[in-house]
Amino acid sequence: MNTILILITFIISLFLIVVNVNKFMHIFQQSFYQIDEFIPAIKTTKSARIKGYEIVLLAIAILSFFSSYFFIGFAVVSVFSAYKTINNRPVAKKKFVYTNRVKITYSIIAILLILSILGVFILKDSYTPIVFCILSMYKYVSIGIMLAGNIIAQPILKLLNLRYIKEAKNIIKSNKNMKIIGITGSYGKTSTKNIVASLLEEKYITVMTPKSYNTTLGVVRTIREQVKPYTEVFVCEMGAARLGEIAEICDIAKPDISVITSIGPQHLTSFKSMDNIIKGKFEIITNSKEKNIAILNVDNENIKKGIELYAKDSEIIQYSLQNKETQYRVENINMSDKGSIFDIIDSSGKITIETRLLGKHSIYNIVCAVAIAKELGMTNEEIQRGVKKIKPVEHRLELKTMGGILALDDAFNSNPEGSKAAIETLCMFKDKYKVMVTPGMIELGEKTDELNKKFGEYATALDYVILVGEVTTKKIKEGMDEKGYKNYIVVKDLYEAFAKLEEIQVSHNNLLALFENDLPDSYIK
Repeated sequence: MNTILILITFIISLFLIVVNVNKFMHIFQQSFYQIDEFIPAIKTTKSARIKGYEIVLLAIAILSFFSSYFFIGFAVVSVFSAYKTINNRPVAKKKFVYTNRVKITYSIIAILLILSILGVFILKDSYTPIVFCILSMYKYVSIGIMLAGNIIAQPILKLLNLRYIKEAKNIIKSNKNMKIIGITGSYGKTSTKNIVASLLEEKYITVMTPKSYNTTLGVVRTIREQVKPYTEVFVCEMGAARLGEIAEICDIAKPDISVITSIGPQHLTSFKSMDNIIKGKFEIITNSKEKNIAILNVDNENIKKGIELYAKDSEIIQYSLQNKETQYRVENINMSDKGSIFDIIDSSGKITIETRLLGKHSIYNIVCAVAIAKELGMTNEEIQRGVKKIKPVEHRLELKTMGGILALDDAFNSNPEGSKAAIETLCMFKDKYKVMVTPGMIELGEKTDELNKKFGEYATALDYVILVGEVTTKKIKEGMDEKGYKNYIVVKDLYEAFAKLEEIQVSHNNLLALFENDLPDSYIK
């Protein structure tokens, strides 16, 4: 009876480990497989928080050193732990993707678990209490096994990646006439990439990195799967959280035209300093082709600083919404719920642009795209036609209906510049009851608290604010409190936020809700 009970309990414990390995692997994936981003994530996640019944489980395991009868209690609490684990699994907003990396890592984890099971049977009964003490800490065991699997998988992954990188380089080398547009920036690079590719498709056979495939392997995969001998333009988004990452992508796809949309305190935790962020972003210019053209947003002070440090000898085309001395500038901006109309002025004269896109940041992106189009020989008529066809980018100030609620969806990776611009855009809708839903901003290093507090201060221009999560929104709340603003509520999750919006809509049928940022599940607390 004791042996059967121990075996059943052991199986339940293994189940808990497997479920939690999957949970933490998902968080690790959302942390870009970087341990220095994964650790802060699990510190804030509910998944890693120790529950009372888990403490009881460890206590019973320790007591089992003195009497085997305590295994009955261990079995009961283990079943309860399994029940809570199954019933309290949150619905993930960003789905877990079973990539080749995950599959290889899981194969190694399976081998580690099998070896562990064999070890338990070899150890015999005298070591059973020790084994169950370890199993009682199944969350930490899961994290350990998951990280160990990833570490062991590295040599296999490196060999596979080297092969894929070589294939991508050969494809680029064989397409000698293809123009490569490299786009980076702390904010706005994905939107700019989509707008640039959409505009260039009016004249050229164009391929772009899909979604947010802006890592080395994301770029490699796009090249291997989508770039063909007849491709005329490759629009390549280049992301980075560390020095050297953009240089690594440029080693595969050296840009003919390099774009930096903005530089700010995004990924400050991993870059360590603003100087490193500036240097990292300018790798797209310092590692480009010899006759490269750099198209830069000089309304951004950090970009202007970077030009002096890293791009003095480069051919630079500047664009701006503020400076009238740049090669491309904007005048006569008008916005409505139908879109935006404005004039772009360059050395050849004026071109009037009509677009369905909203927000100043969209205008910046379009001006950048027009500058690229002109460099590649497109006419004003082709540009005007192309811009009219540009669709709103998903989750970037996209006006749509969400669950019966009219919404400005700006849920992708909020930042200080973008969040302020989003609130300014929302305020332009004078006839609407303006509500913002946000969990705050992350990855801003030491400036996170300061910038979230400022976020709270300019959010007071709205009619109502719904804060999602107590921890990440603490400083936003503080900023609003100091301004004497009271029209806000703190809710547990996005589901509660929607319930509150539905309640508001009953008394305000002209409701327009701004969804600003959508943090990975690991950050909501």
